[in-house]
Amino acid sequence: MLVDYFHWQYSVAPRWLVEVVWNLQRALVQLFSVRLMLRTLIAPWHRDVASFRGGTLGDLGLVMLWNVISRLIGFLFRVSIIGLWLFAEAIYFSSVLMLFAAFLAWPALVLVGVATGLALFVV
Repeated sequence: MLVDYFHWQYSVAPRWLVEVVWNLQRALVQLFSVRLMLRTLIAPWHRDVASFRGGTLGDLGLVMLWNVISRLIGFLFRVSIIGLWLFAEAIYFSSVLMLFAAFLAWPALVLVGVATGLALFVV
């Protein structure tokens, strides 16, 4: 029975945890729409573009300026969303590392705790 426990603790459960962590990782990528944000990084904000329908050179400059501003707004928004995603990933990754370390060290921590309790009880 002890062998079965250690088989579960160090073989079966870590594989299951890796699958859960991987699925949550994919969910984070989907939640922040990372692929879409990268694919449309310099696209105009909400497809808000002005088209030039003739006129003076000043009108052409104004249309070009508006299109650049629209793309700049879209770029800044998308970069900030990607930055938030990277921040969430850093928190998630550090949490996962602590979880794995605690999970793998748990049997040793229980034995140390029981031994310490018994040593304090005897004294």
